[in-house]
Amino acid sequence: MQSSTRATLFINIAHFVDHFALLIFPTAVLVMGGEFGADYGDRILIATGSFLAFGVLSLPAGWLGDKWSRRHMMAVFFIGIGAALFGAGLATSSLWLIVALGAVGCFGAIYHPVGMAMLVSVAGTSGRVIAWNGVYGNLGVAFAAITTAAISEQFGWRVAFMVPGAIFFLIGISYHLLVPADAGAAAPDKKKAAADKQVMDIR
Repeated sequence: MQSSTRATLFINIAHFVDHFALLIFPTAVLVMGGEFGADYGDRILIATGSFLAFGVLSLPAGWLGDKWSRRHMMAVFFIGIGAALFGAGLATSSLWLIVALGAVGCFGAIYHPVGMAMLVSVAGTSGRVIAWNGVYGNLGVAFAAITTAAISEQFGWRVAFMVPGAIFFLIGISYHLLVPADAGAAAPDKKKAAADKQVMDIR
C-alpha cells in the first residue's frame, strides 16, 4: 500500500473515531441509572463541557497543526481520545467523568481542522476523496449508538467506553508507526517564498 493511500485510510478512520467517541455517552447515560444523577437531564449535562471543547478548541488545534505538525497532531488525536475514553470508563465520580469527557472533546477537536487539511494535502480535493471521508464520519455516528447499547447491555456501560478507548489507542500507535513523517505537511507559504526569492535575487 502506498504511503499516501495508507495516510488517507487512517485519516478516514479518524473521522469515524471522532464522531463515534463523542456519541458514546448520550447512549451509555441511558443505562447508568442514578450513579451520576437522579434523572437523564442531570446526567446528560455531564457531557456539556465535552461538546463545548469540541467546538471551541478547533481553532488552536488547527493553528498547532499548521505551526507544528499535522501528522503528530493526528497521533495525539488517536492516542489522546483513546486514553480519555478509557479513563471515562473508570470514573467513580461525576467530576472524574466530566474531566474525562472534557478530554474526549479536547482531543476530538483536533480532527476537523487538522485531519481535513491533511486529507487534502495527501489525497487532493476531488469529490470522491471528500465523499469517502464523509462516509466514514457518518458511519461513526451510526455505529456509536448501536455498539454502545450492545456492549452496555452485555457488559455494562464502563466497558462500552473502555473497549473503544483501547482500540482507538492502538490505532494511534499503528498510525504513528505506519504513516510517513512528512505526511500532511503544510504547503509552503507562497508569499513568503516569493519574498525570499526577491531577497536572494537582489543579493
